[in-house]
Amino acid sequence: MEMPETSAPEIIAPCGINCLGCRAYLMQKKVCSGCFTDSRTKSDSCRNCRIKACAAEHEVNACAACGVFPCRLIVNIDKRYRLRYGLSLIENGLFLKQNGFEVFFAREKERLSCPECGGIICIHNRTCSTCLKTYPIDNSSR
Repeated sequence: MEMPETSAPEIIAPCGINCLGCRAYLMQKKVCSGCFTDSRTKSDSCRNCRIKACAAEHEVNACAACGVFPCRLIVNIDKRYRLRYGLSLIENGLFLKQNGFEVFFAREKERLSCPECGGIICIHNRTCSTCLKTYPIDNSSR
């Protein structure tokens, strides 16, 4: 799967994850087509996401737009993602809020596009969805 030239803001999960680079989005079975879809093929964890439910309860599409950002839910997942995947969801949310979707998506496209084949590099295992080359985790967000 190649990174598209453009996308819609709905491809960014409330927590700040770019769904295009998410393991659940890139899977072959039980594919998640993004946090804002109601697909029955999603895994239970995707369908029952507490962060998505919290964002809906606070009537925001992005946690960074919420008055209590970063809340305990975001701080916890941010810590886990920084340690495991070298990705700060708090930084993602703030960058998106300050720069807008177009600039955020351009940065994500550069960050998640495989330089070998143009496929999408999974944020969770750093493996290209097309050529299967694995890239090291960038620990600068730790």
